[in-house]
Amino acid sequence: MLEAKRILVTGGGSGIGASVAAVCAEAGARVAVLDIDPAKAEAVAATLAGAGHAGLACDVSVARSVEKAFSRVTEAFGGIDGVVNCAGIWRPASDGPITRVSDETWDRIIAVNLTGTFYVCRAAVGAMEPNGSGSIVTIASVVAVTGWDKLNAYSASKGGVLALSRALAIECGPKNIRVNCICPGVIETPMTEKTLAHSKPTVLPIGRLGRPEDIARTAAFLCSDWSSFTTASTVMVDGGFSAA
Repeated sequence: MLEAKRILVTGGGSGIGASVAAVCAEAGARVAVLDIDPAKAEAVAATLAGAGHAGLACDVSVARSVEKAFSRVTEAFGGIDGVVNCAGIWRPASDGPITRVSDETWDRIIAVNLTGTFYVCRAAVGAMEPNGSGSIVTIASVVAVTGWDKLNAYSASKGGVLALSRALAIECGPKNIRVNCICPGVIETPMTEKTLAHSKPTVLPIGRLGRPEDIARTAAFLCSDWSSFTTASTVMVDGGFSAA
């Protein structure tokens, strides 16, 4: 499905990002795994099916770091066909009530989740324009649509990602660059593990929590030519949570 595709994944050192990298590689892509922890990025890249993958350091909240990483991947791979924005953070212990949300918590969550996605998308469009095609997948959250009690900064950051994705899709349509946004529900990852130990959602029509591969398979499809007429879409991969 992704034979000969060159896919870059941010936040690829663990969780959803690592799963996206694995699924894309299994589908035939050459994958660049980017993570703020270069050791994790390299470790994931080393486990991927096929050959020619790379693991690199990248702090998405720093524009220069993103530009450097994209430059290295473009040079090594000869171009980039798909980008999946998986880098993200949340701080449920300090993200609410709003009167207790510190400036530092707000600024950091927005810097990584929203500004980081902006930096990556900006670099992705620059890398894809010479090819005359490409696919960008952003990862928002079900909270971008539903909101979440006492999760103010995270909800705002993911709502921004969703809005940015739709605006960018309109801009990039004439360039044959597609932009789609996945909104995961509650996914079992290291990032959510501590929260889920104390509180799990009670209304999940599908009857289980999500797994990283549920998101990864959707991302791989959106990076593939099978989704060539799909852009500006918001794909809810949430087990029915947003409908319930």
